Amino acid sequence: MLKKAALSLALLVPVVAACGGNDRKGAGAENPGQQPKPAAKEPIELTLSLYSATPEEFEKFYVAPLKEKFPHITLKGIRPEKGAFIEDLLASGTVPDIFVGSKGALPNQLNGLSLTEDIGALIKNNNYDLSKLDPVAVDIMQKATNGKIVGLPLNLNVNALYYNKNLFDKFGVPYPKDGMTWDETYELAKKLTRMEQNVQYRGFSDRWGDTFFAANPFELPYLDPKEEKSTFQNEGWKKIADNWLRFYTLPGLKFDLKTAFKEEDRKVFQTGISGMTIMALDVPKWEFAWDIVSVPTYKEKPGIGLQANARYNFIMKGSKKQQAAFEVAAYMTSEEYQLKMAKDGLFPVLTDEKVKKVYMENDPVYKGKNIKAFYYNKFASEPQGRAPGLVNGVNAQDKYLLPEMMKVLAENKDLNSALRDAHEGAMKGLAEAKSK
Repeated sequence: MLKKAALSLALLVPVVAACGGNDRKGAGAENPGQQPKPAAKEPIELTLSLYSATPEEFEKFYVAPLKEKFPHITLKGIRPEKGAFIEDLLASGTVPDIFVGSKGALPNQLNGLSLTEDIGALIKNNNYDLSKLDPVAVDIMQKATNGKIVGLPLNLNVNALYYNKNLFDKFGVPYPKDGMTWDETYELAKKLTRMEQNVQYRGFSDRWGDTFFAANPFELPYLDPKEEKSTFQNEGWKKIADNWLRFYTLPGLKFDLKTAFKEEDRKVFQTGISGMTIMALDVPKWEFAWDIVSVPTYKEKPGIGLQANARYNFIMKGSKKQQAAFEVAAYMTSEEYQLKMAKDGLFPVLTDEKVKKVYMENDPVYKGKNIKAFYYNKFASEPQGRAPGLVNGVNAQDKYLLPEMMKVLAENKDLNSALRDAHEGAMKGLAEAKSK
C-alpha cells in the first residue's frame, strides 16, 4: 500500500460502488419463471499510474465510460508527482496494475525498472484479437521491448498541417493542399515570409524538434540500436536538418537562443503572424480563419507522414490483478468504446475506417474542417529500440541534438559541426551513464 504521503497525492475515483450479492438460490418463489440474476463479482480496486493522462482525461476516458461496464471495479488514479512517481510507489511496496504511458515510458521508466512482461498468455486466454489493432500501435511497443507485447494501446496521436487562411488571403497565396511535399510547402513558406508595416510575417513555425527530428520518417533513432553511440553522423540526419534549416533561414528571420527554442517557436502561429504549423497549440483560442491539410512528406517517402506515438495501458509485472486490468484495457479497444472515444477527440487504434471517420465529431472547434487530413498519410515506421543491456534514459534529443541546432539558428554555427558536436556529447553522456 502507499505510504500516507503518497496517498495524499492519489486521485481516487470509484467507478461505481460495489454491488452486494444475492443470497437467493434462484428466481425465488415470489417471482416464478424469472431468470436468476448473475452473481455479483467480487469488488476489485485497480491502481493506475497516470504518466500520460491528466485527471480530467482520467475522469472522461476512464472513469465515466467504464462505470457501467465494470460496476465491480474501482479505479484509483495516481498522478506522477513528488512522493508518487513510479520509483516512489515501488519503494513503498505498491506496484500499479496499469501504467498509462506513451512509447517513451518504455525506455524512460518501465524497462529500467523491470516492470513489463509479455502478456501473451492473457491475450490467448481471453481470445483477444490483435489483428483489429492498427499494426503501427503494436509495432511501436514491440520495437521498444524487443518483440514483446506488454499492454494494449488506447489511442494514437495524429498530426496535420494547420494553415492561417487569413494570412494566405492577405498575401494572395494559394492555400495548401493534401498530399504536398516538404519542397512544395517550402515554396509556400517563402511567399509568406516577408516584412510588412514593421511586422515580420513567417511562412512556417513549429515545435520543430518533434516535427522534423523526433518524428522523422526515415526510421532514425537518436541512439544506435546495437551499440553505445549516437546516430547523429548518419547522412539521414543531414537531410532532415537541411530540410528544417531552410524554413528558419528565409530572408528576414532572426533568432536568439530564446526564440530558437522549440517551445517558443511553437507559440508563434497562434499570434496570427505565421502561415503554417503542425504541432498546434491552444486551437480554440485562435482568432483567425484556419483549416488543415495532410502533413508534408519527403519526396523520397511518398505518402509517408510522421512517426506515430500512442498512449498505452501497460499491464504491470508484479500486479496481482492482471486479469481485471487486461479486461479493462481490452474493453477500451472495443469498437463500442473506440467509437465514442474518437468522437470525443482521441484518434482510434482500430483499423476500421468507420471509427476513424467519426474523429472529432463532437468537437465544435473542428466542425467543417478537413478531418481526413489527419489520416491522409500512412504513419512512418518506428525506429528499432535499443538492445538489452545498452544504456537507456540518456535524453539525446534535448541534451545534445536540439541545443546544437539552436546554435545553428542563433549563432550561425555550421550544421555539420553541430551534428558532430551533438554526436560527441551523446557519446560522452552514454559513457558516463554506463560507468554509474
